[in-house]
Amino acid sequence: MEHREVQAWLVVVDRDLKAIRNNLYGPEPEPQMAAYHCQQAVEKLAKTLLVAAGMMPPKSHDIDVLVARLTTGHPLAERIAALAHLTTFISASRYPGAGIFDDPLPDLPISEVAGWLSEIETLRADIICFLGIP
Repeated sequence: MEHREVQAWLVVVDRDLKAIRNNLYGPEPEPQMAAYHCQQAVEKLAKTLLVAAGMMPPKSHDIDVLVARLTTGHPLAERIAALAHLTTFISASRYPGAGIFDDPLPDLPISEVAGWLSEIETLRADIICFLGIP
């Protein structure tokens, strides 16, 4: 495991977590953008595990694709896969229009996104523990 590279991935995860909090609890809440950053955080946590295993992460935003690259029976794979539904937010929150770019949940409740944030924060802590990072 390249400790420095793993740490670099965790830094960008932490930036996404900060963006989630700002978009949930800031003066002008924007739950769709918070959901986008939830997807980004989970994607980057999956890539952190790939880097820790000595693999170059693919340039994919699809959480299921990233989980499939983890070794069979990886102890955290199921937890990440449980958040794969967030992949839908990679484009939905960034592009207006019709078809695949429509908002999947126009009235996304802040409480639902806050629940995802909690899951992601716990997952991040468990990954740090799993990797033995102080």
